[in-house]
Amino acid sequence: MTTLEEPVQAPAAAFRHAITDPTRVPVERYFSPEFAELEKNKLWTRVWQMACRLEEIPRVGDFTEYRINDQSILVVRESEESIKAYFNACRHRATSLGDGTGTFHGGQIVCPYHGWRWNLDGSNSYVYAERGFTPACLDPDALRLRECQVGTMFGMVFINMDPDAEPLEVAMDGIRQKFDLIGFDRMKVRWWRHLVLPGNWKMAQEAFMEAYHVMQAHPSLSMGAADEDYDVDALGGDFECFGNGHGHALLSSSGGTPVAGMSLADYFIQFNNALYVGTDAYTTDREMFIQQGLLEKDIDENDFPMAFFQALYEYAQGAGIPLPPPTTETSGYGHIFPNITVLPAYGNSIIYRVRPNGDDPESCLFEVWAVQIPTAEEADVDRPELEGPIPVEEWPQIFKEDFLNIERQQRGIHTQGLSDLIMSEKYEAMIVNSHKTIDEYLAR
Repeated sequence: MTTLEEPVQAPAAAFRHAITDPTRVPVERYFSPEFAELEKNKLWTRVWQMACRLEEIPRVGDFTEYRINDQSILVVRESEESIKAYFNACRHRATSLGDGTGTFHGGQIVCPYHGWRWNLDGSNSYVYAERGFTPACLDPDALRLRECQVGTMFGMVFINMDPDAEPLEVAMDGIRQKFDLIGFDRMKVRWWRHLVLPGNWKMAQEAFMEAYHVMQAHPSLSMGAADEDYDVDALGGDFECFGNGHGHALLSSSGGTPVAGMSLADYFIQFNNALYVGTDAYTTDREMFIQQGLLEKDIDENDFPMAFFQALYEYAQGAGIPLPPPTTETSGYGHIFPNITVLPAYGNSIIYRVRPNGDDPESCLFEVWAVQIPTAEEADVDRPELEGPIPVEEWPQIFKEDFLNIERQQRGIHTQGLSDLIMSEKYEAMIVNSHKTIDEYLAR
């Protein structure tokens, strides 16, 4: 069952390369500088977007820089309870106030050029030789750092450059209720890596917004399954999409396996093994330890998955791991509009964030977080550090397979005579919904 709340369709004449048929996506949306400029001015300046994870700014005074297109935003831990997001420019002569990640010591944001200072709440605290400026130049409101809207959810910090944008809680309606069941707010970073991909940010994002590609692209996961082996929903058609662009895949209610002739236990074990080797994220040492212990017991093959989850929760209780209660209402994977994909499992998740690489419409910054609910002893983790850029050939196999196909797609869209991409409203519902929501922003 695919449920799709239809957003308002953008008028065809509102801008070039708008979606007029949800099953057809004009290829220019993936390489046109004109279209990228529209997104730059009308999407990224108005949409709620993940700027960082809470672990990146654990202590008062900590900051991290978030860049999108030509904009730089400083996300600052103002107090234990409050986070601020400032446009990263001195009010004097526009010098960047912070680069990368660091700490503003003494509760002061200091301009490295002329030494002007601001408190963590954005108010100006010092102007060097202020007697040389007219009183109008020293007006406190004029000197305040300019703010973005900021909010926290799912263990992440979101910002919005539009002061009139709806609150984060409203913007996340629908997906928030589903993701709250997963326990993202309890997860901590195991590793955080990135690379620059030769593909449009949407092209890269969409590779992880459907499961339709798994049978061909990921042989270690499909395990030789043929078309007829798959239940249509298991293939990636059981979606719930929302009018604000978010969407998620519902857990399949099918009790069988996607591979004919393979026992439920064999499929479950091999799938976990493939994800452990192929991602180092979706299945971790913790789950492999539990699975190995069960292999030494005499368990009916049809009961193996249930025995695994029972053992996982018993282990979690003993280790002080606050796993969320089991529920069939949770998500297999999901999309936070416009550029976050999550793949949760077993109290851990893979998280993808994709952004334009400056003004280049044919390359993107691609980040991957491996996060997990820690044990009580692991709760105080270090501030995560971004690794990379890591070349495609050095990523685990499943990531590598996806990255190479993104490169192939970006080359292919320039083929003469190819005017649009064909989309399935069933298997690629989240992609269809995302494009429609993008057009809502661009038509404003």
